[in-house]
Amino acid sequence: MKDAIETFIEQFDQQMSNEQLDYLRFLYKNLHLEELSEGEQHYFIDYFFKSEPLRNMAAFALELADIMHEIRENIPAIEKAERLANGHEQYLYYERKWSELRRQKLKQQTTKSGNIFYVPFHEYQQEPGPMIICLEQTTGMAAYSDLCKSMILPLFMNAHREGRDLYIVPYDRQIHVHYRFENGHLNLADFKSFIEYKTQGEAAILPVLQFVKALLQENQLDAEADVIIFTEGAPIDGQHLVTKQARTMLEEMKRKYHAEFSVIAMHEHNFNKQQFWFANKAFFADDAIQ
Repeated sequence: MKDAIETFIEQFDQQMSNEQLDYLRFLYKNLHLEELSEGEQHYFIDYFFKSEPLRNMAAFALELADIMHEIRENIPAIEKAERLANGHEQYLYYERKWSELRRQKLKQQTTKSGNIFYVPFHEYQQEPGPMIICLEQTTGMAAYSDLCKSMILPLFMNAHREGRDLYIVPYDRQIHVHYRFENGHLNLADFKSFIEYKTQGEAAILPVLQFVKALLQENQLDAEADVIIFTEGAPIDGQHLVTKQARTMLEEMKRKYHAEFSVIAMHEHNFNKQQFWFANKAFFADDAIQ
């Protein structure tokens, strides 16, 4: 029996293999394509036929689907105090951590008039913070472009489910463009631009971290933000990450915006643990593609 996607695809003249159909089903599931208008879905499927990078991304993502859960659950923590047995314990740890911070804030903001306590409970109910993906797009990362973008696809589902804004910020020595997907909803023009965006040269990480800080300030939400950095692991300005100025900026992002930093480096041997001291978690892509 044909499913809704197959019935929809029949409107096109092109033939689609079972493998390609699996790729398209994966994209429909993770990008919530069923929410688009019929015309937009036509546009997306036509683009799927024409775009080899998009098909390669879907193929990578589908191949990695079985281990993506393991990746999320078992990312090794860099900070020893936060290295926990598994992802579930880590999740509970951070829930307790931020819940305690919120309770402390609530207590500090509670006022008393006579025998009446005024408790600002609206401050306790937090909106989810943004998910910000910093994607190094350089000469050294060219071979991993489709792989990295494929690992971003499931994050659309997470952002959509949690009602979080998803930002994608490609970078080299600076930031030329960035994309915002409100509440994890797909914007076809920006998504197409993201798929096709490439640049060459080397990467500097401080400019993108400063840009992320500006995004957090722009959101003006006292909520937890996830910052995920895809990198080859050796930015040209990496030594500056340990300076007092950089440390002050990153500590403020962690304290004020509850920013949680994760790094996905392409090779473990390129990764400088001391320079990425601020990261809560690190994963090495060569573990996934061996």
